[in-house]
Amino acid sequence: MILVACADPKDSGSHEDMDYYLVDVGISLQQLIFAATDLGLGTCWIGAFKEDIIKAAIAVPENVKIVALTPLGYPAEKESLNAKLRGLTETGKRKPLEEIVHKDKW
Repeated sequence: MILVACADPKDSGSHEDMDYYLVDVGISLQQLIFAATDLGLGTCWIGAFKEDIIKAAIAVPENVKIVALTPLGYPAEKESLNAKLRGLTETGKRKPLEEIVHKDKW
């Protein structure tokens, strides 16, 4: 199945030009992904999609925004993606923590 995570922006607040519905749906979907993973289900956050096509296909009201999608199901392969990618992520192309983590000041 594919879950379509949506929100009505008018039902959420905003602060300094940041709409909270994006954060609210993001947090909710991430928690769902954590729970699914714990149950052995596979997911993949999808943020690049054509909203108008999906809205038309499943009759999402015009005022509702689609924030993200995720397929949800049992993976065909038993080996985890992390295990497969472990060698690829240790290529030395990552920035050192000192460049991306700051304590007390930037």
